[in-house]
Amino acid sequence: MEERLKVLVAEDENILRKGLILTTDWKALGMVVIAEADNGIDAQELALKLEPDILVTDIAMPGKDGLELIGVLSDQLPDCECIIISGHAQFSYAQKALSHGVKGYILKPIDPKELAAVLTKAAKEIHSRKQEREKDLELEQLRALSEGFVPGKASLSKDYRDQYIQDAVAIIEQHYAEHLNVGDIAEHMGLSERTLSNLFKERTGYTFLEYLTLYRMRMATAMLQQKERQVGEVALMVGYKDYRYFCKIFKSCFGLTPLEFKKGGR
Repeated sequence: MEERLKVLVAEDENILRKGLILTTDWKALGMVVIAEADNGIDAQELALKLEPDILVTDIAMPGKDGLELIGVLSDQLPDCECIIISGHAQFSYAQKALSHGVKGYILKPIDPKELAAVLTKAAKEIHSRKQEREKDLELEQLRALSEGFVPGKASLSKDYRDQYIQDAVAIIEQHYAEHLNVGDIAEHMGLSERTLSNLFKERTGYTFLEYLTLYRMRMATAMLQQKERQVGEVALMVGYKDYRYFCKIFKSCFGLTPLEFKKGGR
């Protein structure tokens, strides 16, 4: 289950703050309120300590107003999405808030549906950003691994003895253009997914997915050297329906886009 997003609520009006916290269905939104504050100074200290994903704040607060608070957090917690609730309808406030990257500006009295919509939008951006970072990290790891990768059995360790792994590698080499996952192959062999995964990593030095991806990339380089092959065609031939993702994976491994490689950048 996906971890719930952390929310900090800063509002100096006690009744409004408590009402907002108690009446909003945070669980349904995939969120949890981790702290609350009735002034900007405490809110800043809590935010820097707890690192919330979302800040919901009033503008007019003692000690430090909401815009000052957001200004500080935009520098020190750039991933924190900020939402303003305020009784101030002047455009200048909204304009300044937007300059700090605020994702929502809600006027009091708060409309629960409007608040939920703004929170949902912020959550989507947070999840999207996290997914992109996970992909970038995966691509960096693949690029590092690709530098020492040689497709085929020669890439296996000298201690390679296991028939199961030999069979798994053979399946990759024969069916790399198809949808493959370690679970299906393990089931075909009568093994648990965990057992095959551990054996594969132990014997080859790569996870199943890493090996499959790198093998596909190496096969792609061979195909791209054929003048009649187009990049989109090659992507499909090595198992990628998403052309953009294929290009991203390829560049992460070789430092060139498939088209640059094809044109002789290699």
